[in-house]
Amino acid sequence: MLTKTKPMRSRSYRMWVASLPCINCGIVGWSQCAHANGGGMGTKDCDSRTFPLCATRPGDMGCHMRFDLCVDMTKAERRELTEQYVERTQAMAREAGRVEMKEAA
Repeated sequence: MLTKTKPMRSRSYRMWVASLPCINCGIVGWSQCAHANGGGMGTKDCDSRTFPLCATRPGDMGCHMRFDLCVDMTKAERRELTEQYVERTQAMAREAGRVEMKEAA
């Protein structure tokens, strides 16, 4: 029988991710903590699988919404980018000494 592992949840980690520049366009000060898709219907993936994407702002849809809606990309391209963004964010977290990444390893 498979046992489900409890996903890592950390408000301080999500806030740290949101404090980073947008991983897609580089804008500073507008990031939100975006979860990788894959947690299942109505659930979020583990907080360790997050990355910063910018929010909608006056005159710009924002990378977070564009990403969620697959604007100018296929779902396959979004899945590939998601993995790249998660890996880059996790690497930044390890470099910053985020305890959550040590516990998730």
